[in-house]
Amino acid sequence: MRIVVKDKDFHLNLPIPTRLVVNGLTAGILCRVLEKQGVTVTRAQLMVFVKELHRFRRRHPRWTLVEVEGHEGEQVKITL
Repeated sequence: MRIVVKDKDFHLNLPIPTRLVVNGLTAGILCRVLEKQGVTVTRAQLMVFVKELHRFRRRHPRWTLVEVEGHEGEQVKITL
């Protein structure tokens, strides 16, 4: 995963390992948070999602999740 923030005076490029952000631990935490919100999702279902997300990332490198441009030229881009 890569987060890029650009401004006319500022440029930030953060490479973040996807397995560090999306893994079994975060799936368990997300399961508990969703349960408090009234959404029933099991940890096993989230682990299937995590596995498919990693497979998608291998097949489609640098896939853009979010791309935003501000009115003064600021840019934020998050790629998988």
